[in-house]
Amino acid sequence: MKIFEFCPFFNERKIAELKVKEAGYWIDELHFCEANKTFSYEDKPFNFDTALVGRKVKYHRLSAEEHFEPLRADPSYYRPDTCKAELFDDWYWHLLAHNVGYGNEAVQRNHCRLLKDTVGDDDIVILSDVDEFLDSRLADRIVDAVKRHQVITVRLHFSVFYLNLFCDKSHGANDFSYRTYAMTGRYFRKMPFTADYLRKKGISEGLVRTVHCPEGFMGFHHSWLQHASNAFDKLKAFEANVADKRLIRSDFAEQCIRDMRLPYIDANLYVANDKPFLRSVLESDTEGLWFGDAR
Repeated sequence: MKIFEFCPFFNERKIAELKVKEAGYWIDELHFCEANKTFSYEDKPFNFDTALVGRKVKYHRLSAEEHFEPLRADPSYYRPDTCKAELFDDWYWHLLAHNVGYGNEAVQRNHCRLLKDTVGDDDIVILSDVDEFLDSRLADRIVDAVKRHQVITVRLHFSVFYLNLFCDKSHGANDFSYRTYAMTGRYFRKMPFTADYLRKKGISEGLVRTVHCPEGFMGFHHSWLQHASNAFDKLKAFEANVADKRLIRSDFAEQCIRDMRLPYIDANLYVANDKPFLRSVLESDTEGLWFGDAR
């Protein structure tokens, strides 16, 4: 049995470094996929640090000119209040057809299909974003749950801007669940929908009866880390997805931290230094990544 993980990449170099370290404890192959345009079809450099590439770390460049679509007029936008399980399919397919940003994001996430000719039935495939970490200390429990259920999702502690600055809720399913999935190779290769559909369906809470979610937290979602250098570029990359362009500004992260809230999901932020932080975090140089210089 081998364990594979696949995630899209944009510009999160420190996050990728931590991800590689955490994966090194238990993942056999960690695959990153990066495009040379943003989801809003603006040119971008390939930002991934290729020094991280090795026996366990694979890096795939995606030619956006061949796979992404340029912007079109009159796009539709994502609205959390309309993305509900009972209306999901109508909402999802309409959004992909009418919002190029979401369509391009789906293309990059769905590039995980490159693993289909590699994984075996008894292997395990993890589909995540680069800032979503499964806790390597729980590897045996995760593997056992996948073997029993074929596919699982996990609950993640949700921090933003700093490793110890947490959000009290997320949009969609609770505890940042139904975004990251672990599954058998058999399930992955026979899955009758794409990885992006799986993720969006889960966020809409449309999989709570069909995909098992173990009790307790099994990792962390460390979002917008190194916000001073990365947040604005990432916001601009998603600009085509966002109806409220007032969010696309250079001081967005600083304002959220001053107010201790995330306005776009109406969530409050709080500091917690007693979480079971990952080995990759505790064993790495994370100076400047703790709110209040807690560590």
